[in-house]
Amino acid sequence: MKRFVVTTEKGDVLVTIDDQKDGLDPTLVQVEKPTAENAADLPMVVPLRAFGAKMVEIIEAQGGDMPSGERIRRMLIEEKASSDLNRIERWAREHL
Repeated sequence: MKRFVVTTEKGDVLVTIDDQKDGLDPTLVQVEKPTAENAADLPMVVPLRAFGAKMVEIIEAQGGDMPSGERIRRMLIEEKASSDLNRIERWAREHL
């Protein structure tokens, strides 16, 4: 599991990436409120928009059942990253 504290306009969100999931899996990203227990060992906070580039890298690294065409593959990865960022932002609005 990879964990990141991502800052949004509403506050910080702990983002957990499940290493066992494929890059395009809808449950790849889990979000929750950071606490002293679950985020104490994380050294820095990443702004949401900067985390977008990291999400693209994470999705690519996770791999999985990706289409073979480079153009469609890139489009799906970028759409998944955008969707996950929107999900993080929406969660922050609703829970923080």
